[in-house]
Amino acid sequence: MISALEEARARRVAEGSNFKAYVTAGYVEGKTIRALAEATGRSYGTVRTTLVAEGIPLRRRGYRRTAAMMAAGDARARREELSSELLRARLARGMTGKSAGFQAGISQSKVSKMETGRLLPKVEDVERLADVYEVDTEMRVRLITLATRVARDAEHRRAVLHRGVSRQQVGVVKVASSASTIRVLGVSGVPRVLVEDISPRKQVIAILTEGALRGSPEAYEDAREAMERHNVDVRVVPFYGEVEVPESGFQIFDARMVVVDLLAGNVVITDEDDVKGHLERFATLYAHSVGGAELERILDEIDDECRDRFGEV
Repeated sequence: MISALEEARARRVAEGSNFKAYVTAGYVEGKTIRALAEATGRSYGTVRTTLVAEGIPLRRRGYRRTAAMMAAGDARARREELSSELLRARLARGMTGKSAGFQAGISQSKVSKMETGRLLPKVEDVERLADVYEVDTEMRVRLITLATRVARDAEHRRAVLHRGVSRQQVGVVKVASSASTIRVLGVSGVPRVLVEDISPRKQVIAILTEGALRGSPEAYEDAREAMERHNVDVRVVPFYGEVEVPESGFQIFDARMVVVDLLAGNVVITDEDDVKGHLERFATLYAHSVGGAELERILDEIDDECRDRFGEV
C-alpha cells in the first residue's frame, strides 16, 4: 500500500524529469506496474513502455517471488516475453505503432494488441515486424521461435478446453461454425467475433452502441479494423438514436440459434418464435443505427478525443 507521503512524492516525480528513474527503481524493488501508474498519475501503458525502453525485464503478470514455475506459467511468460520484445524492438527503431503497422501491412491496433499481449500474434506477422524493425539475426530467430511456441501453447490450451466443454457448448460451436450469417449486438464492448479471423464465406452484421466504442481506445480501433473486411457490416447506434437498446448483447446464427451474453454466463435460445423475436429486434436496431460517413465521423471524433488525452502511441 502506497502511503500518502510517498504518493505525493510520486506525483512530483511524475511532473518532473525523474519519472523514468522513479518507475525503474520502484519496479525493481517489487512494485507492480499498476501501482506505479496509480502513484504517478500516468497510464499503465506509459509505465510499461518506459520500463521496456529502459531495458528492464518485465515480470509475468501474477508473478510472486515464492511461486513455482508451472507449465501454464511458462506459457504466460513466453507470451509476455514476446509482447515485450516486440515493443522493445519498435522503440529501438524509434517508430510509432502506426508507422510500424503501415510498413508491415497490418493495422496499428493489431500492433498495439500484440505489444500488450491482448492478441495472439501470428508467426507471419512477427516475421514482417522483424523485417520492419531490421533486428539482427539472433533477435529475429528469438522472436520467431517465441511466436511459434506461443501459437503452440494456444493450440494446446484450446484442446484442453474443448475436452471439458458441455454438450450444449459443443452444439453452439457447431451451429456457429456452420452459420452463413452471424448477427451480433455489442452493448458494452466490441464482440469477439469482430476481432477474430472470419471465414470469407460468412457474413457478419454487427451493431454496436456508441458507448461500447467509447469504452477504450482499442474498442474503436477494433471497429475500424472490422469495417475494412468485405464480409463485415458494422453499424452503430449513436447516443442520439431514438431506440431502446437491450441491456445484454447477443448473437444470432442464421435463424437457428441465439446466444445472449450475461455476466454469469451465456443463455442459448433455439425456440423458433424466440429466435424470430430476436431477429425482429435486431432489424429494428439496424434501422436506427448509422454506418458509412456518419459512422466514420463518430470514429474520427473518438480518435481525436483519445489523441488529445493520450497522444499517438
